[in-house]
Amino acid sequence: MTRVRKTATPSPPACHLAELAVENLAVVERVRIPLRPGFVACTGETGVGKSLLVGAVRLLAGARASSQAVRKGCDRAEVEGVFRNVPEAARALLDEAGIDSGEADGALVIRRVIGHGGEGAAYVNDRRVGLALLAGLGAELIDIQGQHAHRSLLSEAAHGALLDGVGGLTDDVAAYRSEYGRLKEVLAAIEAAEAGRREADARTAFLDFALEEIGAVAPEAGEDDALAEELARLSHAERLKSLSEEAFSQLYADPDAVLGRLGRVSEAVAEIAAVSPAQGETGKLVAEARVLLEEAADALRRFRDETRADPKREAEAAARLGALEGLKRKYGRTLAEVLATAAEYARERDAAGDLSGRLEALETERDGLLKSLAERAGHLHAGRREAAERLCAEVGGHFARLAMPHARLEVEVAGLPEGIPAGKVRLGPEGSDRIRFLLAANPGEDPGPLAKVASGGELSRILLAIKRVLIDVDPLPVLVFDEVDAGIGGAVAAQVGRMLQALARGRHQVFCVTHLPQIASLADHHLRVTKETDGTRTRTRVDDLDPTARVAEVARMLGGAKVTETTVEHAREMLAAG
Repeated sequence: MTRVRKTATPSPPACHLAELAVENLAVVERVRIPLRPGFVACTGETGVGKSLLVGAVRLLAGARASSQAVRKGCDRAEVEGVFRNVPEAARALLDEAGIDSGEADGALVIRRVIGHGGEGAAYVNDRRVGLALLAGLGAELIDIQGQHAHRSLLSEAAHGALLDGVGGLTDDVAAYRSEYGRLKEVLAAIEAAEAGRREADARTAFLDFALEEIGAVAPEAGEDDALAEELARLSHAERLKSLSEEAFSQLYADPDAVLGRLGRVSEAVAEIAAVSPAQGETGKLVAEARVLLEEAADALRRFRDETRADPKREAEAAARLGALEGLKRKYGRTLAEVLATAAEYARERDAAGDLSGRLEALETERDGLLKSLAERAGHLHAGRREAAERLCAEVGGHFARLAMPHARLEVEVAGLPEGIPAGKVRLGPEGSDRIRFLLAANPGEDPGPLAKVASGGELSRILLAIKRVLIDVDPLPVLVFDEVDAGIGGAVAAQVGRMLQALARGRHQVFCVTHLPQIASLADHHLRVTKETDGTRTRTRVDDLDPTARVAEVARMLGGAKVTETTVEHAREMLAAG
C-alpha cells in the first residue's frame, strides 16, 4: 500500500496569516482556524461557504462590509486575523498612525465588526482605525485573486516595481529616486527664488529711489538744528541787531555804562583792601566780574556786527531745512536716523545681489541633475526593455503549461506623457517610462489591459502564471486564490497546483479555494469546509485535516458521492506524490 506523504511545512515567509476567526458571518456561526505558512488548500462541496472565508480575508484587507452579511438573528458579525512577521512597509504604516507595531516577529491583530444595522468598526492591535488605514495595511499584506476581488497585478501602478525587480534594477531605481527627490527640492527652491527675485526687484527699485533721494540732499547729522537756529536769527535780524546794540551800549559804550561804573567800584575796593587786607578777595571778585562783562560786551559787539537782514540766505536756509524735514518724515525722526536708514538700505541692496547668485547656483545644479537623471533614466529604460522581453518569454512558457498556448503577455515600456522635461524625455519619480502589463488572450487580438481581456478563472490563471515568474520580487506575502481552477482539470490542474506550490515554497503564504484534487493534494495544510443543520439553523464548519482525513477528502474530490477503495488508493498516491 502506498504510504501517505508527510506534509512538510516550509520555512516561514516574511509574513503569514497565522489565525483566522469568523463569527456570525452569513452561515458561519463561529470558527477559529489556525493557519500555517506555506500552501493552504480549502476544499468542500459547492455551496458550503468556502468563499465566505475569502470574504472574511477581504474584510481584513479593508473591503467594505454589508450588514446583510450578518448572520440572521445576530446583532453583529466579527472577523479577526492574526498576522506574524509583519513586513517593514506595513510596520511603517502602523508607526505613522501612532500604533505600536511591536517586535518585527510579533503579532499584528486586525479585527472587523459589522453591525446588524449597518454600523461597523475596524481595529488594529485593539486600536480603532479607519478603513483607509486598513486598506493601506491590506495592500501591503494580502493579494486576493478571485471574482470581484482586489488583484494587485491589475493595478498599473504596481507594474513598474515588479518589472524592475525582474530586471534587478531596484537599487538603480532607488538611486534615481533619491536624485529625483533632490531635483524636486531644487525646482521648488528655484520657484521660490524667482518669486523672491520678483519681490526683490520691486524692493530694489524702492531702495534705489530712497538712496538716490537721500543722497541728493546729502544730510549731515545735526545740520537741521543749526539751520533752524540760523533761520530764526535771519528772520529776526533787525530786532536782534537793535537789542545787541542796546545791550552793548549799556555794558560798554555809554558814558554811564556798566563797565565804566564797575571800574570806579574796583578802585574803591582797592582802597578798602589797602586798609583792610581781608577785603583783598572782594577786589579779586570785582576784577573777575569786570573781565566777564568785557567778554560779554565783546560778544555782543560781534553779534551786532554780524547780524544783518539777508533775504537770499534766509530763503536758502528755509529750503534746505524743508528738504531735511522731508527726509525725516520718510526715513527717520532725526537726521541721525535718516543716515542709519540709508546705510541699512545700502546693505540690503547689496544683499539682493546674493539672491541672484543663489538663483544662478540653483539653476546650475538643476541642469546637472537633469543631465544625470536623463542618463539614469536611459539606463533604466534599456534594462526594463530587456527585463520585459525575459518576463514575457517566461510567462509565455507558463501560459502554454496552463493550456493557454495562444495567450500572450506584452510589457509596454513607453515614455511618460507628462513629467519634468529633460531633453527628449520626461522624468517622473521612477524614471522616464510608463510601464503596463498588457495581454492578448486569443489569436488575432490586440493586447490590452489585463482586466479587460480575460475574466473569472482564466484571468486568475493568467495572473498566477505572471506571479509564478515574479515569485522573488512580488512583495505581497499572503496570496489568496478563489477561482483559479474554474474550467480546468487533469494535467492543467496539476500544473496550477505546482505553480501554487512553488509560490508557497518561495516567500509567500498561498491560500487557495479549490474543487480539484490535483491542486488540494499538493497543499501543505488542508482545510475542509462542510455545512451542518439541526433542522432549524445551518452552520458552516471548518476542519483542519490530519493525514487520514486528507485521504478521505481527496478521495471524495476524486470520486464524488461514491468513494471506492481504488479511489482511496488513488488519493493516497496523489498525496504521496505531492
